[in-house]
Amino acid sequence: MISITTQRALRNARNTISGIAVALSVFALPATAASYHIQVNGVNLALAQAPLDRGGRVFVPLRAVFEGLNAGVAYDNGTINATSGDRTVQVKIGSNQAIVDGQQTFLDAAPFILGSTAMVPLRFVSEALGATVNYDASGGISIAQAKAPIANGLAFNTTLGTELNTATAYVGQPVTLNVGQQASNGVAALSGATIYGQVLDVQAAHQGVNPKIEISVNSIKLAGSSAQQPISAKVVRMNPVQGNNFTKEAAGTVGGMVLGNWIGKSLDSNQGGLIGAAGGYLLTSNSKTNLDVAAGSSVTLQLTDALALK
Repeated sequence: MISITTQRALRNARNTISGIAVALSVFALPATAASYHIQVNGVNLALAQAPLDRGGRVFVPLRAVFEGLNAGVAYDNGTINATSGDRTVQVKIGSNQAIVDGQQTFLDAAPFILGSTAMVPLRFVSEALGATVNYDASGGISIAQAKAPIANGLAFNTTLGTELNTATAYVGQPVTLNVGQQASNGVAALSGATIYGQVLDVQAAHQGVNPKIEISVNSIKLAGSSAQQPISAKVVRMNPVQGNNFTKEAAGTVGGMVLGNWIGKSLDSNQGGLIGAAGGYLLTSNSKTNLDVAAGSSVTLQLTDALALK
């Protein structure tokens, strides 16, 4: 039988342990909230209220983040309206329903007020304003503003990164094109990009047969990115730099559109296996001498569909 003194000692020990646990939990909560830090378009965002985790979802202060993305924010009696360019967003405190560009949508958790700050799920930032959101293991949150798409029909200049010779080229041979670092004409976002394509058709010169080579493009990798994305474009002009056997009679003629379907999967190849709609460009010669198109030759591309940059 346990004595009254022993019972009291055990009870006091339990109370002491509980008190320590409560104290630890109190001090742990602010540390968890403070572990998140936000960058918007590469700039550290100063926040009056730190992001926090609630129910397994990360919440961020709406006004600070939206204004960091150049969106105007207005608050009226529990309703928040934000405008960014031609995009409009409306959310209500305590409701998981929102209106984005006039269309009703649903948040994965309802916004709430913390102190005087409206907190919204981080996922909603990307869904509402088209921004990209990335996490890292240290609790860093990187938010980047959506890039405006490049309009269909826009033409821009590149240089050939792969030497082509009708004597040695083969159908399916990888081709690269490089966009200059000083890209202009509305395509500054493509500055330093690499464009990938392939040889569609080739014919070596021999007796009674003129040489020809046809190329197309199908994917693009932006400067600073490791991922390729589809591009729908046609080659409208090639100005070859003279190679070893380049003939003066060579002339570029636009071949018929070569249509392909992007199959949406990667194959095991250096080009990532992306296949997109492409316009072939046929370079021909009236001479029986093989065409040798040197790397560095100027190639003009024209988009056949708008390019949404990622």
